[in-house]
Amino acid sequence: MDCLNKIVGISNTDCECATQAVTPEDRESTSGIYIDEVEGGLKLSAIDKIGCQDFVEKTRQARKRAIDAFIETMLAQYATEGGFSRRYKPFNSRIGQVNHLRTLNNLPKYAGLRLRTRLIRGSSIKISAIGLIWSAERNVTVSIYKSHGNVEPQFLQSIENIPTIANISVTHDLNEIIELPLSDDTGRPIDYYFVYDTELSGFPRDNKATCSCGGSEAVLKSYLSIGGVFAASVGSLTTDHSSVYANGIFLEAKIDCTSKESICNLLELDETKTIAHAIAYKAQEVLIEELMGSGNINRFTMLSKEHLWGKRNHFKKEFDTRILWLAQTYPFDQVNDCVGCSDSDRMYKGLIR
Repeated sequence: MDCLNKIVGISNTDCECATQAVTPEDRESTSGIYIDEVEGGLKLSAIDKIGCQDFVEKTRQARKRAIDAFIETMLAQYATEGGFSRRYKPFNSRIGQVNHLRTLNNLPKYAGLRLRTRLIRGSSIKISAIGLIWSAERNVTVSIYKSHGNVEPQFLQSIENIPTIANISVTHDLNEIIELPLSDDTGRPIDYYFVYDTELSGFPRDNKATCSCGGSEAVLKSYLSIGGVFAASVGSLTTDHSSVYANGIFLEAKIDCTSKESICNLLELDETKTIAHAIAYKAQEVLIEELMGSGNINRFTMLSKEHLWGKRNHFKKEFDTRILWLAQTYPFDQVNDCVGCSDSDRMYKGLIR
């Protein structure tokens, strides 16, 4: 998760080993905390230069696993703490209709679909498929942009060469779910644009930019509004015309309150150091477990297995202590707008996953 990727660095040491293996990215740390500097932990300065690159790579992997563990453990702890209930019903249906009558000829260079979010921290759109309804057989590339109001759209990613069939709706399943948070640190509604170049792709059919899901329409509107867009340039998508048409695009999507992004909101509560220490301790725990399982203990440290296991248990305890403190100090409704206080004493684990 982007907000945590650089919260702890790998190493900031200038030892001979580091000059060979540590990259500038490894030295980045938004908290000023480094895995290599954890008291009592495995340190790069103690590693023989022959094993340096291997150790640094293991530390990078340990950091990634530690970040994942922090997110999952925080969410699980919030579920255990309980006392909250949903404020919003989950949405699981299609955005954009599949019915169409005619071809939308004479569109400008760029056209597509816009999703404008409500500011709901902890919620996200999870898109599993993109559908197209086209006037001819083409391979269409759909690009996703992000903007706030009239701010220049920021490119996020493209789904390339989606095949179409003339005048028939086609659904393209994605290899990976696209997750788009409903809020970010700007505190402004987010506009997500799904657009294509008509000069390369040709013209779409006239499906409507509404939810084709009956009673779920109200649920969808509680999270976002939708509409078609078209413009002469990507930069003018934010100011040019909009329409009731989805311009040939529809999305298979879920919107709910299971977003991991809510954990990023802990950083706004001035707990960067606490989170960084937790991740650094977990990384040391993972690193020791990896080392003990590899049979290379003597290559990286002169400590016995028993001594290493004791260190591992110490780091695990430090991690668990910080998880518990964060969850109890900052209840879930302080970091996630999707939930509120409940008359019940527990939150079902299905709420967070």
